[in-house]
Amino acid sequence: MSLPAGVLFKLQSNIRRFTKSLCHLKEEMVVLEHLKLAGIDYGKSIAISTGMDLQQVVTILESLEDSGYIERVQGDSIKRSNAKFKLSKEVHKHHLYYRLTRKGKIFLREHRKR
Repeated sequence: MSLPAGVLFKLQSNIRRFTKSLCHLKEEMVVLEHLKLAGIDYGKSIAISTGMDLQQVVTILESLEDSGYIERVQGDSIKRSNAKFKLSKEVHKHHLYYRLTRKGKIFLREHRKR
């Protein structure tokens, strides 16, 4: 039994879209896990630590922020107690820093249980 050409094309495009979304989800999980370990960090540092492309990390950060999993950090400086990967005791912000929201922390906890 063969499928009509239109149905087959739709099925193939849905499979491609699903595969792309799975790859993107894996990359988002890497960024979320990094922020869990770091506490607070910025895009370029995340890209260096994870080995991902900077533009890709920025896109993921924007997506995660729009979804409510991360938030921008307010204020002029960041203490090392909050940003665990920083070397000095206090750093003045020269980048756009992010941290996990409560929703992001719960998502990671639930994902680890699976």
